[in-house]
Amino acid sequence: MSLVSPVLVGRHVESSELLSAVETARQRRGSAVFVIGEPGIGKSRLAAETAAAASKAGARVLRGRAGTGGSAVPFRPLTEAVLSALRTEDAPDSAALGPYWPSLSRLGQLLPAAEPDLVEDSLAVRAEAVLRLLAVLGEANGCLLILEDLHDADADTLAVIDYLVDNLAGLPVLLVATVRAEPSAALDLAEAATARRTARTIRLNRLGRAEVTELAARCLGTTVEAVPPAALRQLHRTADGTPFIVEELLGAMVGNGSLARLGAAWRADTTIRTAVPATVTGAIRQRIERLGPDCLPLLEAAAVLGRRFPVRVAAATVGLSTVEAFRLLRPAVDSELVVADEDGDPGWHMFRHALIVEAILGRLLPGECVTLSLAAAETIEAASTNLGSDWCQLAAELRAAGGDPLGAAALFAQAGRQAIARGALLTAVQLLDRGLALLNDVREAPPAAVAEVLEALTQALVLRGDTDRVRGLGARLDEALVAAGAPPARRIAARLARARAAVASGRWDDGSAEVAAARLLAGDGAGPELTAPVDAVDSQLALLSPRPDRLEAAELLAARAVVAAEAVPLPEVACEALEVLARCRRFHDLTAGEEVLERVLEIATRHGLTMWRIRALMELGVIDKLRFSGTERLLEARRIAADAGAVIAVTWVELHLATVYIQAGQYAEATGSVDRATALARQLRMRELELLAVGARAGVAAARGRRDEMEEALAEMGDSVLGYGVEVWGRARATCALLEEERDEALAHFAEAAAADNAVPNIRASGFRSWYLLLRVVVGEAGWAEYDELAASPLAQVALHQPFLAWTRAVLHGRDGDRDLAAKAAAEALADPSKQPHARYLGGRLVAEVALADGWGDPVEWLRAAEEYFHAEGVPRVAAACRALMRKAGAQVAQRRQGHDVIPTDVRKLGITVREYEVLRLVADRLGDREIADELFLSPRTVEKHVASLRARTGQPDRAALVTYARRHARDA
Repeated sequence: MSLVSPVLVGRHVESSELLSAVETARQRRGSAVFVIGEPGIGKSRLAAETAAAASKAGARVLRGRAGTGGSAVPFRPLTEAVLSALRTEDAPDSAALGPYWPSLSRLGQLLPAAEPDLVEDSLAVRAEAVLRLLAVLGEANGCLLILEDLHDADADTLAVIDYLVDNLAGLPVLLVATVRAEPSAALDLAEAATARRTARTIRLNRLGRAEVTELAARCLGTTVEAVPPAALRQLHRTADGTPFIVEELLGAMVGNGSLARLGAAWRADTTIRTAVPATVTGAIRQRIERLGPDCLPLLEAAAVLGRRFPVRVAAATVGLSTVEAFRLLRPAVDSELVVADEDGDPGWHMFRHALIVEAILGRLLPGECVTLSLAAAETIEAASTNLGSDWCQLAAELRAAGGDPLGAAALFAQAGRQAIARGALLTAVQLLDRGLALLNDVREAPPAAVAEVLEALTQALVLRGDTDRVRGLGARLDEALVAAGAPPARRIAARLARARAAVASGRWDDGSAEVAAARLLAGDGAGPELTAPVDAVDSQLALLSPRPDRLEAAELLAARAVVAAEAVPLPEVACEALEVLARCRRFHDLTAGEEVLERVLEIATRHGLTMWRIRALMELGVIDKLRFSGTERLLEARRIAADAGAVIAVTWVELHLATVYIQAGQYAEATGSVDRATALARQLRMRELELLAVGARAGVAAARGRRDEMEEALAEMGDSVLGYGVEVWGRARATCALLEEERDEALAHFAEAAAADNAVPNIRASGFRSWYLLLRVVVGEAGWAEYDELAASPLAQVALHQPFLAWTRAVLHGRDGDRDLAAKAAAEALADPSKQPHARYLGGRLVAEVALADGWGDPVEWLRAAEEYFHAEGVPRVAAACRALMRKAGAQVAQRRQGHDVIPTDVRKLGITVREYEVLRLVADRLGDREIADELFLSPRTVEKHVASLRARTGQPDRAALVTYARRHARDA
């Protein structure tokens, strides 16, 4: 029997610290605490007491345990914790968790595992999904997440926990994790987090003599004085202050009647660390032997399977029926060596403590371990369809322990592929490396086995972005495939995997070499199933290469790949090639690019390719952005990406939306998109995306003339991010210089940005080109030749450039003396007042100066409108320049008296002064001139003049019409 104290003994300080952390978390000051100690020291008991107290206080408690014993199951503790939260009636839904719901549902196994190429279901996304869940659950009364036995956790789980630890501040969440005080990745994580002050560590020491005495008394249900002194001496000498050993020894003493008469059977051992002392092993063996001669083999088989085990597998391993096994297990449960499964599955049981498993396994001879391991592996493999994917990894470990490296390697390869499908890429690489290491130790390992492991390992490394290692494994994989007699399709796939990795890392030559090798393998008469993937990858290389004919070459290859892929069919390859084709065609013709993307969308929808559907919608949204500053399809792409949990895609859409909003002068909306993109990129730890968001923030600041904010953002962004750096800061600084009336500085920045843009192969919209052209034409540095070149380029179809091109044409016509064509072009530039305020107002300010000199158009009205806009936006230098030009033209200029800003924009644009507006508001109340004069302390004659001016400025025929106008525009202002 086991004797367990009804209360926690000797941990008052540690318990108080954890309970204080619970209360602090409930006040939205989240934290993480690692409880570290040797086996049996009471880590789980302390965590359980904390959970009970937190639950009593109203906090939500989630729990998960890392291992089943020998194998580190991907995401196991997180899966247990998430599932316990999602299967309750009050579980949060997709609306509360937003784009993280799909990833969380997959982690909780409510949705199937993601496809291997679903890169959006990354570790960072999963980690943020868990964080969001904890925050939602803790909103009312706090949330406690307890993760036990992290020393048995897989690498992917530890990566998620590391993320959680760094992001709990400000959330109503406490994370408590238990870790053994022996070298492990989990202990390294705990120590690193403690060093950077994002977590605390509680190290449990062994109990002192007084605490051991109290624990013994509590276990026996008596007083300290009533515990036999001889028993206490034995406990102090043998248990060495370890609570579990105290309880086990006491149970043995009571069970064998030696509590009052200790004999020579007990051996002193005062150096207990992590090994099970011989006395405890002996005590456990004595308890097991008393269960009957058939029970020990069953428990040995169960121990080989791990701390938690399915009864029928343990039974089959030693030739028992499940019914017999449950009968034999009943006394073990009664003696508390074995307990019912924590998840409530009646087919599963678990040992009460990991030390019991170690004690049972410690008595086996090496030959017995080998035989039992192989038998357990065979049983697991036979029952694998009913046990799920987790047991494949344990079967691999058992075959390795049983001296079957080839069988173990094959199972590690299978487990690795399963881990890839679950998005556990770190774990997948570790499993596949383990299989590869086993094959390395086998003399003349079968090439087919080596190829199988290397193919899966390459896939995992490509998804992780470890391009250097993919490259390093290439020659060995090719050699293994050749030796194994693999068909060309597998050998080509290996080459293309390396080519895609080369594209991702910018190694154009390496990628081209891999594609050339793939073409040789396919041969001249290869069918479309082989040529389509090769052409699709080759088209990407061509598009992103520095070759001058990249567009033509990429389009030719992509078109050929599409035809072949649709003939097989290979829908994903078709989408891959069509996307390249769309990028090529939209550079010359946005409509042609749109038509191709519509095909991608149709194929993706028909075949259920969610990620390709999102990508197609996003690219269609980009075309809308370029063509007419539209956002409808971008917003739809964001919605679908959020529903699918494609958080990276959501981030990209937010960046695209930010550029549209900046262009439209919707700076609040732009800032919102930038903030969301920044937060998502930061949570995903994707620094390049975060820096692009920083660049967008610089764009917002520049558009508003806020130089300090712009420079701060540009300094953080740096010189180059995904090829955009110099273009971004060149355009931003040039814009800001124009808003400061520094034309020479703007020209210099535009020139530098243009040089950088020309040096980088790209097919971007180069949004500053038309601004630069207009400014050069205004100052006399460019003429019709430069205009014709830009107007004939694909950039002319982009909405951003069109008003600037119209302004440029107006200036050139005016200089040629054709006033009518100049005025017509100016009207075209001003055609849509709802979009591009900079094109309308900054363009109007620049062109008005030339129009005044050349005598065409309506420059005073352009200046008046620009002055109103830039004054309202807080851009004083441009507003002042507009006023100066109006005075030079002899136009009346509105005084910027106190109260001017309360005048509605529509009224202010008419040039109505503050005093005139005060009169207009009283006119709205049908007051006469004398009444208005008394109200404003003016003479009736002055009021009469103001009313006449108001009628003229507003175009009202009489006093009654002016009253109607005033009531509509001034009364409620």
